[in-house]
Amino acid sequence: MEVSNISSSAVNKEDFLRLFVAQLKNQSPLDPLKGHEFIAQLAQFSSVEQLTNLNASFADTFKFQQLLGGGDLIGKKATYLDTASGGISEGVIDGATIDDDSISVIIQNKEIPISNITGIFENN
Repeated sequence: MEVSNISSSAVNKEDFLRLFVAQLKNQSPLDPLKGHEFIAQLAQFSSVEQLTNLNASFADTFKFQQLLGGGDLIGKKATYLDTASGGISEGVIDGATIDDDSISVIIQNKEIPISNITGIFENN
């Protein structure tokens, strides 16, 4: 099976799974994947998924550290993408939470994922 027109050298998790399923569908019944080859490919998929999740977690942590900028976020005004309204909202940061896989700030008693923060300003 030949794959063409891949726009970048990076293959994401969905692309990898699509290729893997296509390979399974198109393999010869007389010469299927050997057990160790199949396990190796499943392990590769698991690795791609874990690296993707780790990358997302690092990105959120890095953004949180950049937003801190050596100062405290509490009491500062923030703009953020409000998923409920689909627009940009703003409010004063009352706190922050860090769970196992996400970082959020508290604005007006709502947890706002750090990835939705679009700006931090001094509260005048």
